[in-house]
Amino acid sequence: MSMLLADQVVICAGASGRVGGATLTALIEQGAKAVIVPSRTIASARHSIDEHLDAAHRTSAVPFETDLTIDGSGEALAAFVTERFARIDAVISLAGGGTAFEPIVESTQADLEQSFRNNLVVAYQCFVPALRRMLAQSYRDGARSRGRLVAVTAGSSLTPQPRFGIMGAGKAGVNLLMRAIAREHKSDGIVSNAVVLGTVAIDAARTYLDDSEFSAAATPKEVADVLIFHASDASSGVNGELVHLNAREVD
Repeated sequence: MSMLLADQVVICAGASGRVGGATLTALIEQGAKAVIVPSRTIASARHSIDEHLDAAHRTSAVPFETDLTIDGSGEALAAFVTERFARIDAVISLAGGGTAFEPIVESTQADLEQSFRNNLVVAYQCFVPALRRMLAQSYRDGARSRGRLVAVTAGSSLTPQPRFGIMGAGKAGVNLLMRAIAREHKSDGIVSNAVVLGTVAIDAARTYLDDSEFSAAATPKEVADVLIFHASDASSGVNGELVHLNAREVD
């Protein structure tokens, strides 16, 4: 069976924790030639690589130090990748968050700006400079797309629960960004989608989910599998979509 990402060059932002780590592992398992792991410090990127990949595969993961909330950071990242590997085949971003959960009536403009900075600005820096490189590169032989962009957002971007509205506003901006890219470049071989993530079965979730709810939640591996598909040319027929990933949470 051929691997979905054989010989591909992929940027994976947010490759820490169980979900990001599972995604990093799956990228390598699916044949990616290089996975660039941006993080605010080289030490943090290397820690993610060392924690989630065995020694034989760590050379395929490349740490890169950057703060994606800063203007120009995405350009530096995209330039590094294309200078070293000549192309960018896909970008996955699980980065974002860092926003207080609070009622809107108790929030401040600073809270709103933080949500937009940590979510929408990070997505813009992660995807737009890479998009410009993708538009300048050729299709791989037999491929139906020449670049795929995949953002992870959250259910709060669509129907926020109480106290999730400020964070959801930043995530909703990411949804719109991904759909706008898809519409503007639908004839250019660019595939751009957002995966709207429900609850994930990580250890921390056991503190607020009962056993049945935990069993219904998506596993990190299930999240990774969906992200890998949308980062591959196999997803070329799905574009400009908000892909709901709720596993068994179907009520």
